[in-house]
Amino acid sequence: MRLIDFNRSTIDLDPQLQLFWETTPTKRPLTDLQVVDQQLRFLSTGGRPLTLDQFRARVQRVAPTTPLFTAGPPPQRLYGYRLVAHQILLG
Repeated sequence: MRLIDFNRSTIDLDPQLQLFWETTPTKRPLTDLQVVDQQLRFLSTGGRPLTLDQFRARVQRVAPTTPLFTAGPPPQRLYGYRLVAHQILLG
């Protein structure tokens, strides 16, 4: 998924939704962002998850065609998300 795809599909969602990475068998909070090798990588370092509003503020200067990844290792491309109880679960 590219940044522009994510932004367009979430434009009408509540800006206070929290971002998580859906892993088996749990979910991990996405707490920070990094641009590495023309990839936007989500970091899960513990702590409070980013809200959709915080995410939008941090990616304003990132190219819209930048693909979304988890930080890894190794980095994993994100292909979509689903909504569950005030959360966006990316996977």
